[in-house]
Amino acid sequence: MENFFGLPEALTSTAKEIDNLFYLIFWITLVVFILVEALLVIFLIRYKRKHPDQQGKPIHGSTKAEVIWTLIPAIILVFIGVYSSGMVYTIQDPDVTDPYEIQVVGFKWAWEFHYPNGAKTVNQLHIPEGKDVLFRITSKDVIHSFWIPEFRMKQDAVPGRETNFYIKADKIGEERVLAERIVCAEYCGDNHSKMLGDVIIQPQADFDTWVAAEKTRKKTDGYEIAIDNGCLSCHTIDGGKSAGPTWKGLFGSERELTNGQKVKVDAEYIKESILNASAKVAKGFGPTMPSYEGQLDDEQIENLVKYFEKIK
Repeated sequence: MENFFGLPEALTSTAKEIDNLFYLIFWITLVVFILVEALLVIFLIRYKRKHPDQQGKPIHGSTKAEVIWTLIPAIILVFIGVYSSGMVYTIQDPDVTDPYEIQVVGFKWAWEFHYPNGAKTVNQLHIPEGKDVLFRITSKDVIHSFWIPEFRMKQDAVPGRETNFYIKADKIGEERVLAERIVCAEYCGDNHSKMLGDVIIQPQADFDTWVAAEKTRKKTDGYEIAIDNGCLSCHTIDGGKSAGPTWKGLFGSERELTNGQKVKVDAEYIKESILNASAKVAKGFGPTMPSYEGQLDDEQIENLVKYFEKIK
């Protein structure tokens, strides 16, 4: 629910502090704007020239007035600077002793979340309400930006580097779903605008039950299987170039192999490529894909094939 200023609902203590700083600056700015514009109108009316030949009186300035209009803004700016600097340091290094750590990994074009017990989700972030949470943020490929408007947090995800951000979600007493509220705020390619994820805030007991079950939950959705096994690190689904052939329009097409042979990309070809990738390598690509034999069962492979069929 948006507030009077159009800001989304603030769901953490940090978000509320940031909003308070915004309100403070807004009202100070509004008062100064009204004062300046009111004086401008008054002076235009009171001192307007009443005759074309009339000359204004020479003004030599006032040291007192200049000191006042310099000193007051300086004091206001110093106050805002000290207040906001303290907030920045608190955000970066809060007084937290035992936070719950979640690793955030951005890649084209999804978000991956790793939990301390080994559970992993894609494009769906679960967090416990009322508990300090530390996000450890990085990227697999290019620079992304991890942004959750309701938390007033936006942190770069940089390959080869880890950035941190602390939050503490408000206690709301029931599960709260923020659909597609995880946004990438750094342009990262063709599907940048589709790099969205859900935030689910849960009571501690519900969160504990979910994260324990998620660790052993079998992944059966084709896209989820592809993400979970790193397939989209080398293959794209939008026709873009990468280390491996794009999956867009691949199913049903004819491919030329490195040995000159041409084959039709059907279910059997895909299954063979998953289990023995070096058997038939597409022209223009190297035999770099690992074998997934023993890592994926028959059901998961079938679901991957079905996913291929959908990518037109």
